[in-house]
Amino acid sequence: MAVLSVSLAGMVPAAADQASGGDKDAVEAVPFSHIPADIRQKMQDQVPLKAAASKISWAMEKNGHGGFAGIVLQPHSVELWWKGTLPAAVSKAVVQARGTASVEVRPARYSQTELKAAAAKLIAEMKKDPKYPISQVAGSLRGEGLVLTTKDKPKALAAQAKTVSGVPVRYVEGDVPGVAGRNDDSPRYYGGGAILNDDIKGDIKYRCTAGWGVTDGSGRSYLLTAGHCGRVGGGWHNGAWTTDGTGLWIGWASRENTEHDLLLIDADSGGRIWDGSWRGDFAKGVIGWDWAYANEWVCQSGSSSGAVCGIQNTDNFTYVGWFKPDAYGRTEWYTDLVVARRADGGPAAHLGDSGGPVFSLSGNLDVVAKGTVTGIDDGSTMYYQDFGTAWRDFGITVKLG
Repeated sequence: MAVLSVSLAGMVPAAADQASGGDKDAVEAVPFSHIPADIRQKMQDQVPLKAAASKISWAMEKNGHGGFAGIVLQPHSVELWWKGTLPAAVSKAVVQARGTASVEVRPARYSQTELKAAAAKLIAEMKKDPKYPISQVAGSLRGEGLVLTTKDKPKALAAQAKTVSGVPVRYVEGDVPGVAGRNDDSPRYYGGGAILNDDIKGDIKYRCTAGWGVTDGSGRSYLLTAGHCGRVGGGWHNGAWTTDGTGLWIGWASRENTEHDLLLIDADSGGRIWDGSWRGDFAKGVIGWDWAYANEWVCQSGSSSGAVCGIQNTDNFTYVGWFKPDAYGRTEWYTDLVVARRADGGPAAHLGDSGGPVFSLSGNLDVVAKGTVTGIDDGSTMYYQDFGTAWRDFGITVKLG
């Protein structure tokens, strides 16, 4: 499972990237002042919990997931849901993690491996038909069973019983999500900037957002964004297409994982992201990357919305699901996304935010890379791909700044 383990790879201080461009490195008088005080406190309270969860997740990353069902953040503790007896390496990691935060090991009815195997036949049927009455399949991170999304429960029940291969099913209401595109950046390009697909020149509604400046094992530099925003071999500019042909050249897209909705653009990128309003009022340094946790508080910084916080990960991460047509008219099938919701019911993201950075906080000045925006459905619900999946797919790591 792409989003069911945790790491703090690269979570170390680093010298700032040297970037060009007048106000690109402006900072707020009061850092993160746009985040409501209560939400900011909740994000800070989760820092030691995530550090503890990281120790456990790295042990699983190195030794296998076995009976793992999920890691869930509670207000004052970390829950590790596991089926059966903990392997020695994971048990040792739990003991070490308890030196950082309270860790509770809870018995799971099913592991994620069992849940995904049980869902395999249903997933095969769904994949044949974008209009199948069930649009998404998720697994409970407490190992309770499968969670199926539908906008027509009677049709869904007719197509699929209340159990899948003997595993209990819970239905939730929801439509097929839509894919979610500042305006004057310059090299080194930052995450959160507006990026424009040369295949669809002049159509602002297909603008996307740069996610993270990254590098691969050979030192090659990229911008990471959403796969549905473009294609391998396509060209990209920064700007707003206010005048046809304007906007600084960014680079060519060179690598994609379609099912994970990830795209790499060859680019001179930096280790910072735009923050503040949609204009990009200031920038924040990136201190590392981290995986996604159930109940974690995150923010996103899209070129349409600007920075939006008060978004919390759910405890059901999506295995698979259909999304509405992208800029090329392609109806695509994405896997292993994180589902998050804005707590106050406001919009978590807008059209044009696709590919933008999803982040958590590190202290008062820096951010931690969590993933890239894929889409939205009812406005308050956001789907994003976690950074760890990009790490696995492409062998990349986030640039520090």
